[in-house]
Amino acid sequence: VSLCYCVLFWYICNKISRMKNQIVSYKWRNRIDEITPESSRIGMDLLLIEDANAIRAERVIGKEPFKIDMSMAIIYDRGEAEFKIDMHTYQIKAPTVITIMAGQTCELINYSNDLQGRAIVMSGSFTDSLFVGVEGGYTHKLYSSMINNPLINFDKDQNVFSLYYRLLKNIVQSPHSDFKIDAVRHLTLAMFYGYSHMKHNMGSYVKGTNRQDDIYSTFLDAVSKHYKKEREVGFYADKLCITPKHLSQVVKEVSGRTASSIIEDYVITEIKALLLSTNMTIMQISDYFNFPSQSVFGKYFKRVTGMSPKEYRKI
Repeated sequence: VSLCYCVLFWYICNKISRMKNQIVSYKWRNRIDEITPESSRIGMDLLLIEDANAIRAERVIGKEPFKIDMSMAIIYDRGEAEFKIDMHTYQIKAPTVITIMAGQTCELINYSNDLQGRAIVMSGSFTDSLFVGVEGGYTHKLYSSMINNPLINFDKDQNVFSLYYRLLKNIVQSPHSDFKIDAVRHLTLAMFYGYSHMKHNMGSYVKGTNRQDDIYSTFLDAVSKHYKKEREVGFYADKLCITPKHLSQVVKEVSGRTASSIIEDYVITEIKALLLSTNMTIMQISDYFNFPSQSVFGKYFKRVTGMSPKEYRKI
């Protein structure tokens, strides 16, 4: 008995240690560093990229999902594209701005040959300073709204973000270094509040047109929150206080897909992004998704993708 306890204790400690030692390095960061001159940045806190196409995932990790640990606002001046952020698909038609927040998983599905834009890239510490501790919960509402509504289409105000970009550039290139980071921080927050507040319609929520739509919407919300740990339809049915059979029927009728395939899409997309975007080991990714072992993780991934995690990492 004592031996069993020792083995169990070793297993738990070993797993906790592996989780704590997940030092994640994001490959696309090197690309950003390479193409951004000192005159267009403030260290790694804020970088202005004149050609957003230069940081397309395909130029860094191929045409696959990728994960970022910085936030970025991409101002598209020309062209069209189809973008997927955290499994939600967005149709981009310039002029528009799309915001991608740190920790989100992204995938550029399709784009026109004339796609053209500029990017504002912000470090995690910079965005944290924007959305923490100002006016009670207001900045939290703004942050949540940007997560839920990342796309801002322009009409008569189409030059507003371009003006903001030029103001940022003037500050970044100023020879006076005093208060430079504070100036861009206040300008950025003012921009998000003064313009995006209206566009994001903070605090609004539109319910589904019927009970089935509400169930499906709640299911997707639950999957987006728990898919890293929970992959069984029964778990989500319990969350919605309905039977797995009923949940499966509703999801099939609303989306034409099975509930399990939707959960699987979330899991596999995130795994792909971690395999290609970071230096996490396969064991660390297996632990991150709460698989009982690396072997089980490998079989799960191969069943869905047709290749092992190691093979996929080499593509």
